[in-house]
Order: sequence, then structure tokens, then C-alpha cells
Amino acid sequence: MNDLDRRGSRIFGRVEGEVAWPSGADSPYRLMKLREPERYERETAEQADAQRVIVEWAEWYGLKRAKMACCPGWLTRKVSRRCSIDRCTAFGGGATDHRWLEHRVGWVLDGQPVALTSAAYGISDEYRARFEWWVAEDPRLAVALGGQGWYGIGSTQVLMWRTDVIEVMEPAPESVRALGYRQL
Repeated sequence: MNDLDRRGSRIFGRVEGEVAWPSGADSPYRLMKLREPERYERETAEQADAQRVIVEWAEWYGLKRAKMACCPGWLTRKVSRRCSIDRCTAFGGGATDHRWLEHRVGWVLDGQPVALTSAAYGISDEYRARFEWWVAEDPRLAVALGGQGWYGIGSTQVLMWRTDVIEVMEPAPESVRALGYRQL
């Protein structure tokens, strides 16, 4: 196991012996190696970059992936528990946040919900209005939009976090080392 996999395991855990990387940082399909070796090599290199970005970003803030994360309602809780289906704004209860929560990852700090990240394909006025609504609904919440983060493919990273847990956060840049992030 290489250093990046060890570090990723601490943040994401493991499934069937492999790091449980989130979408965008997961490895290319193995069959591609036989069918399209050049594409496989290119995507493997891209995934290594994405993995480095997400690991260094999470380490910078001391975060771990939350398996129960679903929507901003989850983020406002004291502990990481999934919302009931009729109240979740990602899966049920009107599903008003499901579009901007594409490729979402929930984050905890010492077991407490602290952030949601997603990779939206464009930021519409509807999304911006929804972000403003959440911040007005719970003043502990803040939102920042950034580059493509680890997901890539023309997406924009959305970061919603609790300022009472971490006062200031930034979306993951394309290169966390370029900003001087250091491993904790």
C-alpha cells in the first residue's frame, strides 16, 4: 500500500481491501486496462491527482468522510445521523437540494458534522438562492464556491460548512500544495 492509500484509508475507510474513495477520486474500471490501455493510464494519472487533492484538503482541516451525510439538514445536527426520508432535502421532503448535491461528500470533525462538498455542473440562480436560504435558516452555515476540486469534468465545487466548528474553510483547489497546505 502506498502512502496516499494509507492516508486515504484514514479519511475514507476501506471496502473489500481498497480505499473507499468518493466519486471523482475513485480508480478507473479495471477492464479498461485491457480494452483501452492508453485511456486507462491517462485516467489513472488523473485519479492520483484527484486523490492527492482530496486527501490533502481533508488532512488540512482534520476531516473524515461521514457515511451518513445526506443534505444540509444533516449538517445542522450535533451528531452524524441521516435525516428521515420525509425531511431530507436531498432524497425526499421536496428534494430541493438534490441537484446541487451531485457527487456529495459529507465531512465530520471528531464525529460532528462540519461540511458538505459537492460537484455541481454549473451554479444556477436557483442554487444561489438555495444557498442564501440555508445561511438565513441557520447562521452557523456558510457557503463557498471554488474550482473543480477533486471531481473535475467541468464541475464547480460547492462547500457548505459550519462556522461554529471551523470558522473559515475554502474549497479544494486544483493543487493544494500550490497554496502551501501542509499535512497535519
